[in-house]
Amino acid sequence: MNNTAKIITGVLAGTAAGLITGILTAPDSGKNTRKKLVNKTQDMAADAKEELNKKLESVKDSYNDILEESAKRTINGVKSTKETLKV
Repeated sequence: MNNTAKIITGVLAGTAAGLITGILTAPDSGKNTRKKLVNKTQDMAADAKEELNKKLESVKDSYNDILEESAKRTINGVKSTKETLKV
């Protein structure tokens, strides 16, 4: 796991722990507390999914850039080899 993933995981875990602690210690009925927990959990899951999608898109872009650069270098290498062999 790289540093970015560790940071994101830590932030999400800390946020979850803080929210749960805050909700559970707030003076409210059990029904309202459960409803708040469900809503907050759904919000956090949506946020985590969005962040994950951003990271995946970034990885895809980097992968495509690397593939494109490798293809260019391979083509240039083949051209160079052909020219060398003609001489």
